[in-house]
Amino acid sequence: MRVESIFIDGKFLKSASEIQNIQIGDGDINHQFILPIYMIFPRVFACPTINSHTLYRIEFEINLIIIFNDGFTITENFPITIFRD
Repeated sequence: MRVESIFIDGKFLKSASEIQNIQIGDGDINHQFILPIYMIFPRVFACPTINSHTLYRIEFEINLIIIFNDGFTITENFPITIFRD
């Protein structure tokens, strides 16, 4: 997810956009099996993280969503930093 924030009236207003969606498992996954996650960010939608500006920010996060057979869902968000050399 790309999260864009702008500072207005003393608070940050956020807007999130999905960049990419990858399904890495389906069905009955073995409990001892490690599922690697590899992804390449599309250049059109990704840029370096901009977090130092006080009025505008562009940040990125990975949203891990696990959906069980009975419909129970677990969601966890992980902030990431993208940089260029």
